[in-house]
Amino acid sequence: MANQSMISDRTDNLGGAASSVSGPVLLVNLFTARPGMEADFIAAQTGEYVRLKGLVEGWIGNRLGRAVDGSGLVNIALFDSMANYNAWRASRLFADHLEIIKPFVEKSAPGMYELLYSAGDL
Repeated sequence: MANQSMISDRTDNLGGAASSVSGPVLLVNLFTARPGMEADFIAAQTGEYVRLKGLVEGWIGNRLGRAVDGSGLVNIALFDSMANYNAWRASRLFADHLEIIKPFVEKSAPGMYELLYSAGDL
């Protein structure tokens, strides 16, 4: 989806080092909402968490946060594997998800991370 102007991928999810990741992965996506649309974005994004629950294979969960200085939002998603994340990105569900949030997003910068350690219920 890198061809969509609102998205600026920071990592290669398909080749190189990403192809050797065998365990859980984190999506960390920094969002800038369109001016005056932050509340709309939050409502749309959290509504999507509810709508998509149980429909995306390998999706463990999400967290959504706001920068304390008001400069943007962060979405953190946990998937059980890179393969399941990539299948989600290639799915019609993902395309529909983008169409739902797109009106509220000025900029998005996703990056994928291999989960190295986990503690607590985050």
